[in-house]
Amino acid sequence: MAGNFERNLDTGKKAELFAEKYFQGKNISYQDVRDCPEHRKIDVDYLTDKLGSVEVKCNYVDAMYGRKGKYFWVELFVGEKDGWWRFCKADHFLFNDTESRGIIIENSPALRRFINNAIEDGDHSPHGNNRIDRVKDKRYGGYITVVNMRCYFEDLNTAGIPYVNIIKRKTV
Repeated sequence: MAGNFERNLDTGKKAELFAEKYFQGKNISYQDVRDCPEHRKIDVDYLTDKLGSVEVKCNYVDAMYGRKGKYFWVELFVGEKDGWWRFCKADHFLFNDTESRGIIIENSPALRRFINNAIEDGDHSPHGNNRIDRVKDKRYGGYITVVNMRCYFEDLNTAGIPYVNIIKRKTV
């Protein structure tokens, strides 16, 4: 599986527009801090009046291979560097697919324990609850490997980790 950094940036912009439309629809005041070095260092995209800080990720996926179901990716490594899971300090995550669906989930101690336990002790096999996906990503004239772990919504439900579904209704 290969990715492209420039295409990923474009997808990220669409994901952020999805988030802004969601904020506007829910009357959530927000400030875009994506270009602020202080917030970039802790992986925060927006400051809001109702959710606190929010990080937006375009990684809400329907599994096509391995275990079936909806999941989001937890980025563990980008090449030799830690992925966003290791350093993100946002109060909430907004995971979406840029088109019509997403979730908002609090970056709570319960979520952190759940994910960290899955990283340490989860079933990382191809059909496992916490499958590890390695994606080759073209960057700066070469390729790096991004390592992600799947986190299925069904498992969040079983663990009692709350989240809010976002569904963009089609208008006629």
